[in-house]
Amino acid sequence: MDSVKKGHTIEIFSANCPLRKHVIDTIEIGKCEGCKLAIYDVNNMTEIKVKIKDYGVKSVHTTIIDGKIKVMGIPDFPWICGEDLYKKLRKDHPLKGD
Repeated sequence: MDSVKKGHTIEIFSANCPLRKHVIDTIEIGKCEGCKLAIYDVNNMTEIKVKIKDYGVKSVHTTIIDGKIKVMGIPDFPWICGEDLYKKLRKDHPLKGD
């Protein structure tokens, strides 16, 4: 019996700018089938104001993973879903509480 791989929740805070598609495509291609991807447009802040405050999002593009990892800007690493990637991201990009 195959072991079930736990997916991650990936939230992208973005604006309607030219790099938006690049960031989303990079993550979409590299994420596994078990991961859930949510994309939030900061131009429509009324719907996501609480998330922006809770995560301390101050710039776009910001990617939050499992509410514990915060990658700001365009990822400068290959996005290949796996525990090695998430272990590195937890170490290099922890979400810091205020």
